[in-house]
Amino acid sequence: MSEPLAILIPLYKSSLSAIEEYSLDFSLRSLVGRSAFFIAPDSLSCDYYRARYPWVDFVFFADDCFASIAAYNRLLLSQSFYECFVRFDFILILQTDAIVLRDDLDVWMSKPFDYIGAPWPDGNELFVNLGRFEGEFGKRVKVYVGNGGLSLRRVKKCLSLLNEFPVAVSVFLNTGSSEDLFFSYMGALSADFIIPNEITASLFSMELKPAYYYQVNGGIVPMGGHAWWKYDVAFWKAFLPPAALLDDLI
Repeated sequence: MSEPLAILIPLYKSSLSAIEEYSLDFSLRSLVGRSAFFIAPDSLSCDYYRARYPWVDFVFFADDCFASIAAYNRLLLSQSFYECFVRFDFILILQTDAIVLRDDLDVWMSKPFDYIGAPWPDGNELFVNLGRFEGEFGKRVKVYVGNGGLSLRRVKKCLSLLNEFPVAVSVFLNTGSSEDLFFSYMGALSADFIIPNEITASLFSMELKPAYYYQVNGGIVPMGGHAWWKYDVAFWKAFLPPAALLDDLI
């Protein structure tokens, strides 16, 4: 019998910065009671993490999976990665520069979406010219959802998407291109993969232009955010106590 959810926290260094500690501590308090795992390179020194987060387990992958951003993208586009977590219905990717304000995950898991991440307000555009969409069947695709740094993924549907578009997977693996763009572009072209629109996604997570999405989604603070101290930190500080501590960290 499957379990509902695994929280996956990617690591690549032996300790966190102060602002990353704040973010992860806040997130794990918000997600208390959930199954959580650090995903890390085989050779990583884990003493710091085991001491600070003793309730979080580890899943190790080859060192070269974390050697660069491109290598990490390849890891998250590999079938073997999702097969490691196939006993779970969903995984939540929680990078250390993301923060979870509250646990709305049961609500989001009850919705039909297979992938949710923060929206891109200006969109990303690609002319897909491969596989079923090659030549005269090429298709220009513009996507608005969503960033992989804080993203909820239905495990079996992600595996299905990788199987549905093997040529696209090969291109992304060869180039090391952003794995979240694969799920966005090819998810938009899939016969059986559901991604929300950008306003709905902004209720789950925000990254770029959070104040804009807060206005257009009816003034609803999202469940969390990615790279929150890099983009409009003043917006996030209003929802993150204590402000005095944040002033020292940022």
